[in-house]
Amino acid sequence: MQSVSVERDPPLRLTRLDTGAGNPLTLEAVRSLTKALAPDPEAPVVVLTGRADGFCVGLDNATLAKGRLKREELLAAMGELLLAALRAPTRIVAACEGHAVAAGAMLLLVSDVRVGTRDEYKVGFTEVGLGMPLPELPAALARERLDRKSLHSLTVLGRTVTPEGALEAGFFDELVAREDLQRTAHARAQEIAGLSEAAYQGTMASVRGRAIERISELVTAQLARFDAVRAGAA
Repeated sequence: MQSVSVERDPPLRLTRLDTGAGNPLTLEAVRSLTKALAPDPEAPVVVLTGRADGFCVGLDNATLAKGRLKREELLAAMGELLLAALRAPTRIVAACEGHAVAAGAMLLLVSDVRVGTRDEYKVGFTEVGLGMPLPELPAALARERLDRKSLHSLTVLGRTVTPEGALEAGFFDELVAREDLQRTAHARAQEIAGLSEAAYQGTMASVRGRAIERISELVTAQLARFDAVRAGAA
């Protein structure tokens, strides 16, 4: 079974992530998602959905445990995915009905419209709670998109929030009942499908350009680390 399925329904691309319980991001899934965000003038909006038990619970632990080379490769690919989401003319509507933590939280932060359900799940960055510093890339996304009153607790203190807390903090734009999720996400996607590509990209550059430039620098550095590790392993 493919980890990422895409159904074109112009002007939308219905994209579903399914890597198993919780939807951890494998290397194959990250690369498939990046490909799914490629420009498509006839279908400029991606509706990104996950599983009921997880929109995405982070990067795949099995891959991260395979050693430094695989870890750096997955981190580099994830950086490229996030940058593609921010730079591409493709617009993204995230439809979330389950846990969105770590890399899952980052996917929400790079989406244009985020619709969540009123269910029992967690959203946020779990790294600090697991004894790891939050890397600068997710921190940069958090600074750029989250409410300043919540930023410290959601990053430095490693606090995760309920869907209602995620709406208040800036992870979500609206919450709906589970049965209304797909209908609402598709409606929001249709609303932004008609935006001029030039106007969309130009305004993204005006509003988020400095943040995107910094994220680009971080991704470039991550790619360089992967290349160095790969060269050392050769």
